[in-house]
Amino acid sequence: MLASTSACIWLIDANGSLVYLSPEMLAWLGVDENVPETIAAAITPDPIMWTGTKPDRGHLTRRLHIPATDPINGQSSGHPAHRPETRVVTAHFVKLAPIAKDSDESESPGVPLVLGCLGEFVADADVPWTRWFGEQGVRESAKLDEQISKFRAQQKRQATMLIAGTSSTSRQFRARVELACRIRCHLSLNGPLGCGAAELASMIHHASAPGEALVCLDASLMDSELLEAYASPVIAEIRENSDVTGTLCLDRLDEMPTDGQTRLSEWLETWPRRLRLIGIRHDEATSSNSMIEPLTDLMTVFPITIPSLSARRDDLELIASGLVRSARLSRETLDLLRSYPWPGQWEELTSAIRFANDMAPGDRIGREHLPLAIRSYRTSQHVSAHVVQDGNELTIGPRPPSPRDFKLESLDATLREYEDSLIAQAMEAADGNKAEAARRLGISRARLLRKLSGDS
Repeated sequence: MLASTSACIWLIDANGSLVYLSPEMLAWLGVDENVPETIAAAITPDPIMWTGTKPDRGHLTRRLHIPATDPINGQSSGHPAHRPETRVVTAHFVKLAPIAKDSDESESPGVPLVLGCLGEFVADADVPWTRWFGEQGVRESAKLDEQISKFRAQQKRQATMLIAGTSSTSRQFRARVELACRIRCHLSLNGPLGCGAAELASMIHHASAPGEALVCLDASLMDSELLEAYASPVIAEIRENSDVTGTLCLDRLDEMPTDGQTRLSEWLETWPRRLRLIGIRHDEATSSNSMIEPLTDLMTVFPITIPSLSARRDDLELIASGLVRSARLSRETLDLLRSYPWPGQWEELTSAIRFANDMAPGDRIGREHLPLAIRSYRTSQHVSAHVVQDGNELTIGPRPPSPRDFKLESLDATLREYEDSLIAQAMEAADGNKAEAARRLGISRARLLRKLSGDS
């Protein structure tokens, strides 16, 4: 059956010896049945190549360098003038399962063979995924891609909600960010800790320079050596390729060690158009380091101030509603979110919304689903001073009550307390006589007895 095929095939036994070559293979080699040792060695794979190969993947693809044969006597020629150049071909090797002999099958398991065949080389990228991973692997890979896409969409949605709002503060902030998304230049993002500057920087970068490499680092930890190491994904590419651009996003830039600032400034001077800097600075920075002049100048190119949530209270209902997945926030929850001071800024808000989404069993998020620190918050009552000027005299005292200050924690509880105080006064005036106390209160004795027993 092998002799009838037109393919260039050969068989190799367990000892690495050629046991069969098809007529087409002999003709292609230009030899007779006596194959020269140099050619036999060239078409026989090293047995070590099979080491570690999985039993179900007994297949190898190798490049073979076949020495040319002497056209006169069919032998491999050692003189370059007498032969053409060495031929380089692709060969596929398959380890065949041993076939038992007919006689005494249990004692003679047969001899394993390796089948060799000349063929075309197929790059890994051209092999369908199902060949590599199987159907189940492809489904798992597609599921992972879907999860990554959802995560990226969520991050983009969060960054979009960061600039949402209808107040004048939010409109000015959003206009500034939208302009930064249309141009590629050095940026300075300034705001309180936790203001979402890193998410905003990522959104601006991908909008203004799609496909460009981005490395985000905590600049307060970056001396010159660490900066060189951690910024290498961008810096190495810029050094090696003249047409590559990249962006460094450095949080706490104003707290960066001086030697790190110097190294960064050198890079920016070397590649002024190809390397972009997005610097993030926080209002609460406590470092005694000051930024060197070149970096200070760059941070004035396009500064963006991120307003605190306390300055955007009118927008909190819109922002919070946009961050929830499929549930709705109750009116009590929205009022609490608006009154809460948000010391952790944007990061605290997004964390609270994620917590509430996980805690809410249905499609409504109530006060009880928020983190403890938020749902237990109570607005403190501040009494401002009242100043009265009479001629040259100033009198400072408590502010007189205003109708707008009126508020009851509970009407029912207040009425009960007032009723109990009236009953106590009547009982005291009647010296404990219940009939007289009832007459003074204008109710029957039986009703007074019910109220005293708590059955009213």
